[in-house]
Amino acid sequence: MLGNYKEVMEKTQKRVLALAHDVLKAYTLTVEASEKKDTELATQARSMLKDAHDRNNKIDNEIIRTLALFSPEAKDLRIVVAYLKITSELSRIADYVRSFAKKVKMQISGELDMSALQNDMQSFLESTKKSLEAAVASIEADSEEALENLYRKVNVEESKCDDIVSILEKNMLQQICVNPEEAGEMVEFLKGMRKLERISDRSVTIVKLAYFAQKGGKLKL
Repeated sequence: MLGNYKEVMEKTQKRVLALAHDVLKAYTLTVEASEKKDTELATQARSMLKDAHDRNNKIDNEIIRTLALFSPEAKDLRIVVAYLKITSELSRIADYVRSFAKKVKMQISGELDMSALQNDMQSFLESTKKSLEAAVASIEADSEEALENLYRKVNVEESKCDDIVSILEKNMLQQICVNPEEAGEMVEFLKGMRKLERISDRSVTIVKLAYFAQKGGKLKL
C-alpha cells in the first residue's frame, strides 16, 4: 500500500462525514421549520442540499481513483466499498429531506388542519432524527461495541417509525371520513410521510455498511 493511501482515505472520510452532517442539519432545520411555521428555514434546508448529488459524484470519483491507484485489499477494500455505498444512501436521504422541506413549505402556506396528528407527527420526526443521528455516528465509530450499540439503536428507531406511520395512516383515514374535502391534501401528506419513512430504512443500511467495513462478513447481532 502506498504511503499516502491513509491521507487519501482520511480526506474521503471527511467528505462523507461533511455530507452526512449537512443532511442531518438540513433535516433538523426542516423539522424546526414545521414547528415554527417558518418557510425561510425550509428554504435554507433545501439550499443546503442542492449540491448533494454533485458531492456524491465527487466522492465516488475519488473512491474509483483510489481503487485504481492503490488496489486496496481486505479491510481497506471493505472500507472503500462501504464509503462508496454510504454516499449513495446519503444522496437518496438528501432527496427525501429536500422533498420534505418542500412539502413543509406547502403545508405552512396551506389550510390543512394537522392539529389532531401533531403528537404522532412529532414522535415520528424525532425517531427519524435519531435514526439519522445513529447513521452519521456510525461513519466515524472506531469500535465494534460502538457500532453494535448504534445498530441496535437505529433498528429500534426504524421500528418506531414504521409503527407511527401506520398509526398516522389510520388517523388520516378517519379524518378524511370526517372531512372528505381534505382527501387530496391528506393523501399527498401521507405520501410524503411514506417517503420520509425511508430515511430510517436507509439509516439502518448505513450502520450495516459501517459495521461491514470494520468487521467484514455478515452482520449478526
